[in-house]
Amino acid sequence: MSASQPAPSADQEMDLTDIFALFQRLFYKFLALCFKAVDFVFKFWWIILLLIIGGATIGYLTKSDPSYRSIVVVQSNFDSQAYLYNAIKQFDDNLSEKDSVFINSVGLTTEGTSIKGVKIGPVVDVMGLIGELKVSDRNLTTIIKELEVDDDTELFASDRFYTNYKYHRLIIDLRNEEAKKDIVKITDYINKKPFIQKIKEERTKNIQERIDQNELLIQQSDALIENYTKNADLSNQITNEKLSFFNNSNNLNVNGILTFKNDLAIETETLKNDLAESLDAVVVISDLQTAKMESFKQRKEIIYPVVFVFVFLFLAGIRFTYLSLRKEVEAQNLLD
Repeated sequence: MSASQPAPSADQEMDLTDIFALFQRLFYKFLALCFKAVDFVFKFWWIILLLIIGGATIGYLTKSDPSYRSIVVVQSNFDSQAYLYNAIKQFDDNLSEKDSVFINSVGLTTEGTSIKGVKIGPVVDVMGLIGELKVSDRNLTTIIKELEVDDDTELFASDRFYTNYKYHRLIIDLRNEEAKKDIVKITDYINKKPFIQKIKEERTKNIQERIDQNELLIQQSDALIENYTKNADLSNQITNEKLSFFNNSNNLNVNGILTFKNDLAIETETLKNDLAESLDAVVVISDLQTAKMESFKQRKEIIYPVVFVFVFLFLAGIRFTYLSLRKEVEAQNLLD
């Protein structure tokens, strides 16, 4: 008995036709709804226009004043990075809590504080960081794997590394452009702390003592070289045999002294520059530039008209759905 392929039944063909017809009816119903929506908008265009004008007017009249943001670069001295970040966080927290005692103590007004908030982050210098840490690529990879961050920028700006940076970006949110004059009160708040003043005094004293010591060593090196030069002139009057004996008996390493003197001179110059720059623990080294910050939430003249029109169309859609369903129920005599 031979097997044969069963032919598609008539029922299967009817099922495909019904499915296609169902999708076709749904598509035309959707088009009908779109056409009704367009007709509704054209019919009540004047209401929508009034809502747009009214919403824009209300939004403009109730619009809050724009905020401003100032970004300045500061230099941290005396290895005060950890204290600097902690002080900035405390400053921002007290502003958020509207601590009147703190706000008045730093010279700001309690009502309408000119500074709304402040944040800080390091100016990332990856190559300088690697040189500062003196780590190999393998060690740096190990450190990176231990940290959980989203991207490289967040990685090198994390708590693990920010204490190795000298320059930091201070972000201050202001209520108005004239408030940028109050930015100096943030640095004064940090620099006038007794703890910072003590560190400044001790560090300045140590740097100055190191400079004096280096200059004394440089003078002594010059004296040794001068004395060696005089002895060398005297040795020229001695026979070659005696000259060889003289040079062997004199164990002065001239090259070593010159190298040592050069290192001292470089270190002394660096220390003097640090001493000149280290007037305070935190020093502003960039211009105070303020930019206007206006988020979308502040664009009430746009938000209100959109919300009003959306609410109107939403309520109209609910009303249309209610009447359509009620009409179908009445057509089936289900309300009798």
